[in-house]
Amino acid sequence: MDPKRAINGTFCPIPWTGFIMNPDGEVKNCVLSNQTLGNINDTDIQDILHGDINTKIKQCMHNDQQHAGCANCYKLEQGTTGLKNVRSDRYYYLKSLSGVPYSAYNTENTTLSTVDMRWRNTCNLACVYCGPELSSTWAKEVDREISVDEQQLAKTKKYVLDNAPNLKNVYLAGGEPLLMKENSELLDRLDPSCVIRINTNLSNIKGPVFERISKFKNVHWTVSVETMDTEFEYIRYGANWETFLENSNVIKQLDHKISFNMLWFVLNPYSVFDTVDYFMQSGYAENAFIIGPVTDPIEFDIRNLNTSTLNDLRNILRNRIQQADMRYLLHNSYVNMLKHLDEKFDKQSSKTIQRLEELDKRRELNYKNVFDIDKYL
Repeated sequence: MDPKRAINGTFCPIPWTGFIMNPDGEVKNCVLSNQTLGNINDTDIQDILHGDINTKIKQCMHNDQQHAGCANCYKLEQGTTGLKNVRSDRYYYLKSLSGVPYSAYNTENTTLSTVDMRWRNTCNLACVYCGPELSSTWAKEVDREISVDEQQLAKTKKYVLDNAPNLKNVYLAGGEPLLMKENSELLDRLDPSCVIRINTNLSNIKGPVFERISKFKNVHWTVSVETMDTEFEYIRYGANWETFLENSNVIKQLDHKISFNMLWFVLNPYSVFDTVDYFMQSGYAENAFIIGPVTDPIEFDIRNLNTSTLNDLRNILRNRIQQADMRYLLHNSYVNMLKHLDEKFDKQSSKTIQRLEELDKRRELNYKNVFDIDKYL
């Protein structure tokens, strides 16, 4: 495999080197993939990775053809050249797995070099835009169990742990990865040079997973936060703002990379900008912020707000785009947010209020005590 062809063509190392497993047992090549490879509830992980679906993806790439399951990456790469500005998982893994010999891609075998493990939906929060699939707290609230076959999960864990010493890149998410015992076992097996990425709500750093991960050097924290104070505590139900700040200061002392993953929707149309400003004033750079619009549930989409509010948000975004450094993630986020506002959308404003009232009834809250959303709809 010619490296230059890999960069500018269709090739991605992931079908040969890794996978993502979701809390319900679903297995895909990566988080951006449109193609499900299988489910560990039905099939052993190694049979999934060596199965017909993944084999066809590999064959497409060998023939320099785009596979439909990889369309999201190819779309993100349009208008870009080389690996300087990473905009897709394909580009990211071409860089991070550059040490894997190209001869490994001339077979149909899997040489496990990276995993994206979301072992369970274990989570101590129930964020308003989330659901039982990714939060055990949500699942308990609505009486819906999300689980995998424990025997099959044990087989998958053994496969990952057996290959752990050779892993070069690990992504931990969930659920809340700091609360999952499987991650402690995995971290104990990794080589100290392994790159670890962790997507966390940062609500609890007292457990064994945090203790272990803090000892690694190559760690990238992606911290979920999109607003502050009482808004933060309503949106991220079960969280405490002061605890979050204390924990963020702790990881800031670790000399690890930190990014903020921020969702933009009907409850934080303006305060998301205040939150960015707050953390930038605390010393974080423009490249530490990734903001994306919520599209599911549809009634929380920012485009449900009234025309006047949306026009005001457009003006704010245009100003911020001019002020932000176009080399960095924050600038890209603002550009994408503006594009999102201009995409066709059928408003669901009445359903927005209905959903909030349903949440409040279960949680004994009142959104009107925290937000001014009614005047924006």
